[in-house]
Amino acid sequence: MESAEPKARRLLISGRELFICDGFIEPALVTKIGNIVKSLHYQRKEKSRPDVPAAAASADIADSVLTVDPFFLRLRQVAEQMFPGEVLRDQRAYVNSSVYGDTYYAHRDCSAHRNHVTVLYYVNLEWQTDWGGETIFYDDDNEAQLVVAPKAGRMVISRGAILHRGTVPTRACHEERFTIAYKLLSGDPVNDPPRLT
Repeated sequence: MESAEPKARRLLISGRELFICDGFIEPALVTKIGNIVKSLHYQRKEKSRPDVPAAAASADIADSVLTVDPFFLRLRQVAEQMFPGEVLRDQRAYVNSSVYGDTYYAHRDCSAHRNHVTVLYYVNLEWQTDWGGETIFYDDDNEAQLVVAPKAGRMVISRGAILHRGTVPTRACHEERFTIAYKLLSGDPVNDPPRLT
């Protein structure tokens, strides 16, 4: 995998920023992460929303990893580049694993009035168009506005309040679809209400 010039494309969905970022992660690190996620322990517990069943698997990343691991430090650095001047704080990171037959539901990663940020990182080193697995972003009227295809090392860095839904692999795909979700709180911790867990 050769190194590409970093490119970020900025879009607005219902007035909220979203960046599609390619080439920001070194190829050797893209390959390393692509191999590591296959060895993690996944549990079928992740819910898109509280009102739906857990229909896909995930593996949590320990909070202590986020402040020392070069990969997560790089994800955070790129997020800070996309949202300059904002105070971003770690909330949660985990790896999603889905296969044909799983289900994801449309959801927001935070309340619609919040400015929190989500970094969605596409892990799979190989992905074919016929395998599906795209992420769909919707406006506040529930109209699909953007579809992002999985691509090794690609990140979507967006306001967590944008309504979105991951799609799962098609019947043609015999691979797991892996994504890393890294959620960052935006704002002054003194003025933020306590986080519900």
